[in-house]
Amino acid sequence: MKLQAGEDSNNPEIGQTETRNQISLPQGLFGFPEIRSMDLVYDQEELPFMWLREEQKDGLAFIVLEPGGIIPNYSVEIADGDVEILGVTGPEDTMIVNIVTLPADQSGRIFLNLVGPIIVNRSTLVAKQCIINNHEEFSARHLLDVGSEGL
Repeated sequence: MKLQAGEDSNNPEIGQTETRNQISLPQGLFGFPEIRSMDLVYDQEELPFMWLREEQKDGLAFIVLEPGGIIPNYSVEIADGDVEILGVTGPEDTMIVNIVTLPADQSGRIFLNLVGPIIVNRSTLVAKQCIINNHEEFSARHLLDVGSEGL
């Protein structure tokens, strides 16, 4: 299945400043297979950046970004098995988020993993981190140009 990151999908209309959605990760995340549930947290003042974090205090947390409108021509192709696990029937059923890396030794630089996005079923909130079929088109360390990519 081919999914296109929507141009306006990173601007949710919410009535409060912070919103949390608990997502289920039946297969965990790469390197963290034991983590089966996390909160996707976003605050309008921090968009386009969001948090994917464990519910427990001092738990694991990742900064994530929905790439729509920020990464031009970013579309992902996921395997049929991933489509089945997620229970999606089309691109409109999905939300794509990518993990952000802020290297301590490279102050001011922001990298985005475009090869291993987390795909979320918008209806069921079941999610899976996938290695996309078209991985050769993108980088696991895509450097965001903060000045020109809509950030």
